[in-house]
Amino acid sequence: MMFMRAHGLKRGFTLIELLTVIAIIAVLAAILFPVFSRARAKARQTTCLSHLQQLGSAATMYSSDHNDFIVPWSVTHPGTAGWTPPSGHENEPWPTVATWDTSLQSYIRNEDMVKCPSNPMDADARAYAIAQYTQRPYGAAPNEKSFGGHKDSIPAPTKTVLLFEKGQNAPGSWGDALGQNVYQDHGDVCTIADAEMWHVEGKNFLFLDGHAKYVPGGAGPFAWEGQGSTTFDGPGCCYNWGKASKGGDWPSIED
Repeated sequence: MMFMRAHGLKRGFTLIELLTVIAIIAVLAAILFPVFSRARAKARQTTCLSHLQQLGSAATMYSSDHNDFIVPWSVTHPGTAGWTPPSGHENEPWPTVATWDTSLQSYIRNEDMVKCPSNPMDADARAYAIAQYTQRPYGAAPNEKSFGGHKDSIPAPTKTVLLFEKGQNAPGSWGDALGQNVYQDHGDVCTIADAEMWHVEGKNFLFLDGHAKYVPGGAGPFAWEGQGSTTFDGPGCCYNWGKASKGGDWPSIED
């Protein structure tokens, strides 16, 4: 009887067995964590791409309602303000200034469409800027303004970027509503020294014809090639209206 009781006792894990199990779990976690992280990043990238696609539909509807003119990057209430908000308020919404995302609100009716959860600056900021080369200069410096150009004057709408990922200010802010240079890697100036991708080494772009596309680093019509350059003539720079440059401003049909 005593033998049966002794034989029936359950033996616990030894220290070595416990450490082995912990090590196996740690190895599995190290393997699976990057997989889950990439899956979450891909889901956020897909969300942002969907937002861009809806913004493209809104921009198309805006153009249809305005004789095929592109949505202007910023307009001001006539007679009440200059073309910029008062000094010190450039990076916040201002009642007399309507940026492109404000103009599209009647079509999208959801402010979250202009946000992206992968924005490294601020997930609640407006995540997109409109390309300057889609805007037509009006007037002379220093009071030069920009309004949306006409779609018929753009040679390759399917290759011309309308919106791209850039921004750290609240929706409706004048600052960062316009993008002077359409980099895939976007820094503060014409260089990739402080550039940062948003989605697994790539970025989302909205093209003028309304389609949105994810482009991996080093690819696409606006992949920056002039590392370290401070000139504004390379791929991705868009300071000049109507400038034709292979791989840069105003992509041609042949690009």
